[in-house]
Amino acid sequence: VEEADHVYLLMKEDYRISRNVRLAWFLGRLNQVVWPSSAPELNSENELDLLSVLPKGWQLDLSPSTRPCILKPSTRATFLARRYRFIIELDLSPSTGIVV
Repeated sequence: VEEADHVYLLMKEDYRISRNVRLAWFLGRLNQVVWPSSAPELNSENELDLLSVLPKGWQLDLSPSTRPCILKPSTRATFLARRYRFIIELDLSPSTGIVV
C-alpha cells in the first residue's frame, strides 16, 4: 500500500462544513488506509466524500490512483465545495484616491 501525498474531498452541498469537522476527518483516518469513493457513493448524504487520492511520486501524465493509500501526517488535503460564492466589493471612497 502506497503513502498518500494529496487527497481531495468533496463537502456536502447543504451547509458549510467547519474546519473542526474537516480536521476530525483527517485525524480520524490518520495512518489508516483510504480509497476514493465510487460514483454512487458521491450522491449520498455523507458530510465528506473522498474524491481522489494521489500517491507519493505521482506525475501529471499518470491517471489518478484508484488503489488504497495510507493517510500520513505529511499528506495534504484539499476540501472542495459543490458551490462557491464570490463577493466583489468596489471601494470608491476618497481614501482610495491618491492625488499626486
